[in-house]
Amino acid sequence: MNTKMRNVLISLSYLLLAGTAVAGHHGEGAPTDKAVIGYDTTSGKKSTLYAGSLNTVEIWSNYMKAHDDSNFDAIREANADGFTASTADGSVIESTDAQIELLKEWFATSNPKWTHQYSIANELTDESGTLQQWVTTGWELTEKTDGVVSKRQEIFDVLIENDKIKTIYIAAREILDIKE
Repeated sequence: MNTKMRNVLISLSYLLLAGTAVAGHHGEGAPTDKAVIGYDTTSGKKSTLYAGSLNTVEIWSNYMKAHDDSNFDAIREANADGFTASTADGSVIESTDAQIELLKEWFATSNPKWTHQYSIANELTDESGTLQQWVTTGWELTEKTDGVVSKRQEIFDVLIENDKIKTIYIAAREILDIKE
């Protein structure tokens, strides 16, 4: 697949993702000194999204490095109390302990590695007046299971709360034209 087509597909994937289930985290209210980067209408009202802090992107990048390094202590430390993740297959991981157990089994059989594609920091003030900081980010996952290499594009929508990973929504698509 050529670079232009790949970029178009990534952009379309992001737009589709932003307009569907994971967009449900965006609400009303907003800081007035931030750049407007979009809108959300999940709650039935038009809510403004603002450019967020790049610190949240760094937090997420460090989190993904911990995954690449199979550093379960760093993953555990990075998660907020009440951590949850909704995976691309519809499963919900409801605690850090459940996440670590799943990751240990997965990493032992496929050695997954992620390559960063893009990250967008965004934020809003919800209806209760709470600032929500989100990172929407795309990564290419490569794994090898029983000698077979597979790849997929993963898009994460991540709520960062007090510099910790609180909630993750994951969407994914297989990459069929694998070149090694």
